[in-house]
Amino acid sequence: MVETGLEGLSAEVERDLKGYNEAFVQANRDDDPSLMRLWMRLPLMRFGNGSVAEVATPQAVDAMYGRMVDGLKGTGYVRSVLSDFHVDVLNPTTALVRCHAVRERADGSVIEAFEAAYLMARAEDRWQVACLISRR
Repeated sequence: MVETGLEGLSAEVERDLKGYNEAFVQANRDDDPSLMRLWMRLPLMRFGNGSVAEVATPQAVDAMYGRMVDGLKGTGYVRSVLSDFHVDVLNPTTALVRCHAVRERADGSVIEAFEAAYLMARAEDRWQVACLISRR
């Protein structure tokens, strides 16, 4: 694959990870974790702090993101901002993305900030999250 192709794929991956992030913000706003389904490549793997979990069904996606939505209730959460993207396109259908994430209140104060990592897989119409990797 030529370098220009990789750069184009990197831009697509970043764009779609930002779409995933926008869906997360909307899922919180609407209290509707099912909005995350379009952005997930099932089965999804989640690695975090010594645990490994497989999320294999749309209902399990809803439950996982439902816990995240519930965890932000009462905090004043209004948005997440992703930045400092490092996209490593591994092949035409797989990419590893590392980025910085900040969850904020309406006044811009920080609820939490952390480093995030995602394994992205190319679907027919978008890149989807295939693996969430905790970097906290």
